[in-house]
Amino acid sequence: MRVSRRMMMQSTLGAVVGCRFSRAEENGTVIAEAMDAARQAIPKAAADPGRPVFHFHSPAQWHNDPNGTIFYRGWHHLFYQFNPYGSEWGHMHWGHARSRDLVNWEHLPIALGPSKDKGEEHVFSGGAILASDGRPRVFYTSIGNRPPEQWLAEPQDDELIHWKKSPANPILTVKSHGGLTVNEWRDPFLFREAGSTYMVCGGNLRQSGGQGAVQLYQARNAAMTDWKHLGPIFVHPDRAIWNIECPNLFRLGRKWVLLISPEGPMQYFVGELDLKQPRFIPERQGILDPGKSYASNISVDPAGRTLLWLWGKTETPADKGWNSVMAIPRVLSLSDLGDLRQAPVSEIETLRETPVRLPDMTLQRASRSLISGDCLDLQCEITAGAPAGLRVRGTEIRFTPRNGALKVGDVTGFAAVGKTVKLRVLLDKRVMEVYANDGAAAIFQTVDTWSGPLGIEAFADGEATITAIRSWRMKPATFDLSRF
Repeated sequence: MRVSRRMMMQSTLGAVVGCRFSRAEENGTVIAEAMDAARQAIPKAAADPGRPVFHFHSPAQWHNDPNGTIFYRGWHHLFYQFNPYGSEWGHMHWGHARSRDLVNWEHLPIALGPSKDKGEEHVFSGGAILASDGRPRVFYTSIGNRPPEQWLAEPQDDELIHWKKSPANPILTVKSHGGLTVNEWRDPFLFREAGSTYMVCGGNLRQSGGQGAVQLYQARNAAMTDWKHLGPIFVHPDRAIWNIECPNLFRLGRKWVLLISPEGPMQYFVGELDLKQPRFIPERQGILDPGKSYASNISVDPAGRTLLWLWGKTETPADKGWNSVMAIPRVLSLSDLGDLRQAPVSEIETLRETPVRLPDMTLQRASRSLISGDCLDLQCEITAGAPAGLRVRGTEIRFTPRNGALKVGDVTGFAAVGKTVKLRVLLDKRVMEVYANDGAAAIFQTVDTWSGPLGIEAFADGEATITAIRSWRMKPATFDLSRF
C-alpha cells in the first residue's frame, strides 16, 4: 500500500476508533463489529450498475492489496486489505474469500482485525506459507503507535475461518536490523529454498542514501517464530525509487523473479538468487503492469502454475459503497529471452457465452463498429503501418507499430516491435484488462461508465487490417455471501 494512504489515518485513528476497539480481541468484538459494518454496506454496493461482475471484489466498502494467497485443501484462499467501515482507505483488516476455480468465490468472515489491547491500529499486508504441521501460517505488518512489527497468526480450523495471533509476536522488530536503519518497513513475503524458510520485506534503506531496498530474513526454528536478518538482498539501482512495497521473490522455471511495488508502476526483475552473499542478481527487468494495478502477491496451484494476484484500483466515487477489485489471476511464465509473460487464467473462459465471429476488415484512416456490450472477452489481430487499435467507450487502446508501444488510456506498455499485434480485452463494466502478444504486455485500466452507447470500435490512423475477430459476452461470476 502507498504510504500516503497508510499513514494519513494514524493521527486520527485514536479519536475515531479508540472506543470501538477498546475491548480485547479474544472475545471476537473487533471482528463482529467489523462484520456488522460491512454487511450494512452490501445493498448500496450491489445497487451500483457500474460495479464489475466477474472480477473479484469484497462484499462492500474499500479493499486493496491481495494478502496471504495460498492453495490449501482444494481451495484457493485470498486474503486482502479491507476497510469494513467505509469505501475509502482506513481501519485495515484482512478480508477473506476462497474459490475452487479462481472464478466463483465464497466470501468468508473477516480473518484478522487490529488488536487494540496490544497496541495495534492496522493489520497491514503480508503473505502465507505452509508450516511443518501442514497448515498455513500468515505473516503481516502490525501497525500502531510504535515502529512497524512483523506478526504471525495461526489458523484454528482447516477452513481457515478462525485465526489466533501467536503469543511469540512480534516475531521481528526494527531492532532486528542491528546498525541498519530500515524505514517504511513492511509487507512480508515467504518462500522456501534448500530446506530453509525465508522472508523478504520492503522498505527504505537509509544507509544506501535513502533508496528502496528489500531485506532478507531466515527462520531459525520450525515454528517460524524466531528469525535472523541476513541483510539487504536488493537495493534498487534507480536512486529515484526511494521505497519498495510488497516485494515477492520466487522461483519461475530456472530463474528467480523479484516483483516490487515502488509507489509507481510495478516492476519485475529476473535473475539469480545467491543466498550465501546474500543477494539477488538481476539479469532482465521490466514493467509488470503500467496501469491501475498495484501490490502483487503470488501463489502456486496443484498444476504447478505460478499465479499472480494484483489489486485493481477503480477510483470509484465514495458514495457507491465499494471501491476496487482484484485483477483476474494471471499465470506467469518466461519468454525465450527471459522476459516475464502474463496471461489470465484459462478458467475465466467458463463465463463465456456463445461466441460472435466477425469478418476481417480493412480500414483506411477510418473507424468501424465491432460489437456492443459492457461485459466482454474480445480478441483480434491488428496489422498496421501506422497507429491503430480499439476504442472502448472513452478509452483508447492504441498500438504503434513503429516502436511496439501499446497505450491504453493514459498508460503505455510495450508488446513487440513489428506491424502485427494480437489483442485480448477483458471488459467488465468499469474496468478492463488488455493483453498483447500472449502476455508480452498486460495492462489493467478503468473505463468510463456513462449511460450512452456501449459499442466498441476499431480505428486506424493509416491503413490497418483487423483479423481473427472473436467476442464472447461474459456471464457474472458467483459471489456467495451465505457465510459472510
